[in-house]
Amino acid sequence: MLHPDLTRRAASSVLLLPLLTTPAGLRAHAAVKFEGGAEAAQRAAALLPGYGPPDALYPAAFRGRWRVVVQVVDVRTPQGEESAPAAQLRAARTAAAAAAPLVFDARFLNAEGSGGVILQSEGSASLATRPVAGRVRADRGFNTEQRAAAQVGSARPVAQWEAGSPNVLTLTDGLGGVREVKIIKRLIEEPYDGAYGVSEFARYTAATSAGDLKSSPSVLAQRVQTKYKWEPGRPSQPATRIEAFEIAVLASGFGDPAGAVPLLVVKSWLTFTRSS
Repeated sequence: MLHPDLTRRAASSVLLLPLLTTPAGLRAHAAVKFEGGAEAAQRAAALLPGYGPPDALYPAAFRGRWRVVVQVVDVRTPQGEESAPAAQLRAARTAAAAAAPLVFDARFLNAEGSGGVILQSEGSASLATRPVAGRVRADRGFNTEQRAAAQVGSARPVAQWEAGSPNVLTLTDGLGGVREVKIIKRLIEEPYDGAYGVSEFARYTAATSAGDLKSSPSVLAQRVQTKYKWEPGRPSQPATRIEAFEIAVLASGFGDPAGAVPLLVVKSWLTFTRSS
């Protein structure tokens, strides 16, 4: 079992990365792919304020289709239940109390082009890079849609996402509700010895059954930290099992991330096994 080791790593990550803030001077590693002129310019522009971070490229061990089992292990409302977003709290509590864990399919696809680069400083437009071959990207639209559909009471959710614009994802829940996640900042750990980590800070906008993001939506800050662990094999060899620890936080005060107040914190174990 990999849980104890992964738990220690996840705990240390939480201590080192304060909630919804990034320590000054912490280098963030962002992965992008080799592309043609227009795409390369867009990826370079991602280093500039307002353009958003480039997408995360995962190690080759993630390549392919997976069956994912999610077990919610902790749900907290630091400011009290009355302050937590009601729908999200209800979904988290339902998942935590369910007799069976959440099960859904996920997939990681080859990144376009011949490889990728690691940008050594996300705060600079300087392209100090080194090549990274064989990386894959998460199919965020498919994965989000499948995870939402597996939840109790879901009604055929539909996700909209494009790999060319990886920071915006919209999910319609089938009952008229709409949720948009726009990633503002992404921190990526360099893969090492069968381990990998991603932390994403986003603007989380949710509309009610009116189905229109312009009709009195709620806007929160969202931070999702995920630490992955698997048995390392050859560099290009896909893993057969991956375990992960996920911490998802919804907070108020999106306009001031440094002063954001956590309203809902959900911790989950995820187990990926090869889908037959």
